Order: sequence, then C-alpha cells, then structure tokens
Amino acid sequence: MADQSESGSRRLQSVDQAFAVMDFLDEADGATLSETADALDMPPSTAHIHLGTLVETGYVVRNGNVYRCSFRFLERGGRMRDEMALFRAAKPEIDNLQEQTDEHTNITVEEDGYAVQLYKSHSQQSIDDDAPLGDHLYLHTTATGKAILSELSAETVEGILDERGLPARTDDTITDRETLFEELETIRERDYSINRGEHFPGVAAIGTAIVSEPDDAIGAISISGPLSRMGPERVEDDLAPALMNKKNIIELKLKRAE
Repeated sequence: MADQSESGSRRLQSVDQAFAVMDFLDEADGATLSETADALDMPPSTAHIHLGTLVETGYVVRNGNVYRCSFRFLERGGRMRDEMALFRAAKPEIDNLQEQTDEHTNITVEEDGYAVQLYKSHSQQSIDDDAPLGDHLYLHTTATGKAILSELSAETVEGILDERGLPARTDDTITDRETLFEELETIRERDYSINRGEHFPGVAAIGTAIVSEPDDAIGAISISGPLSRMGPERVEDDLAPALMNKKNIIELKLKRAE
C-alpha cells in the first residue's frame, strides 16, 4: 500500500515499517517479537512477517526469541567507505596526524545535510564525544561540519538550515543564523574551524574542509581532544599547521587520483 507523504512523494508503507523495525532493533540492541510489535504499535502477525522477511534477507538475525540487526549493515557501509577516494587518501594521513598530536583525529563527510563520521584514529591519551562511526551529526555543531558548511554556497547552507534547523547540543552551540554565517566567513579566512564545547561539553576540535573531486564528496578532517589541551596557543602554533599540512597532502593525493 502506498501513502502520500507531506513532501508529495509516494511511499510504500511496508518499506517504512521494515525500516522502523530495523531502527527499533538497533536502538533496543535486540528485541522479541512481542516487544517489537508493542513498541511500533503493530499487530504481532505483521511484526512477525517483517521480522521473518528481514531474517531471510540477512539484515536481521534471530537468536532464540530475540531479533537483532546483523553485520550486513557493516558489510555494506564498510564497502562504501573503503571505495571512497577521500577515505583512501585521508586514512594514512589521519593515522599519522594522530601519532603526531596524540589526540583523536577524524574524517567526516556530508550526507543529506548532516556530518557523517567516516573514520576516527584513536589516541589513548585523549577524549572526545565518543560518537560512533556512521553517526549523523548536525553540521553546525562540529568543527568538521562547520568546515564543510564554509565551502558551500550561502544558498546551499540556507537550504540545509531550513531542513535541519540549528538545534543546541550544548550551551555553547551556535543557534543563530547570523552568528553562524559570521563564523563561516571567519573559517574561510583562516581555512580551519574551531569547536569549543559546541557538540560535547569539555571537548574541543579544529577542522578543515577537503573537496574530493573524483567522487564528488565534500568532507573534512579534524583533531579533537579535551578543552584543557586545546588552548588557543597550541591550536595556532602546533595543531592548525599540522592539520593544514595533512589537508594539502590529501588534496594533492586526490588530485593525482583524478
């Protein structure tokens, strides 16, 4: 059965329900048939059909009476990531940057108006928000996200803000459009962004955008760590030069790959 969405597009109710089942299983870290039916206000017979179909396709596994999302999602997402020119060019540089700075380093891409964490090189000495890989974050709340926004046209940024808004993650998150556009202009002038507790209290990051021409993906790289170790002097004298050096190397590698 097809329904008309608010945007005017036609949607298959069964597909919507299947994804709702998978989202619930993911959030619940597994659930029984009855728990799934109750949570989604779905007849048990319908929930049973969806769960059975998803098990048959391999996207859900059943252990006893508990259903869980399978690692098929990891397979698909991992293959997509590994085939990206940006990831192939940036991963070794980000790993090296982590060793240089002893802080977490990250690769992020933009998708559907969100910042998606593609890869993180962990430091045992550092901390950050512990966002899982693949997490979709608001662009205006992170250093990588703001760096990406700074490379987009004003019209494109306005469209993203109209769609996603400017919700506050912390007391320091930018929630005003005029303030955000002023920040983006500053980022363009110095070529890197700064996030001081705007996504997660006590955590800072600096990021810079990378445009990946071979696969038309715009992304960014960043260094993140505790505010106490990410002061203005260290950022300007040490971290920003190291980050910008890696940006130049990655963009050169991407240019050669065209």
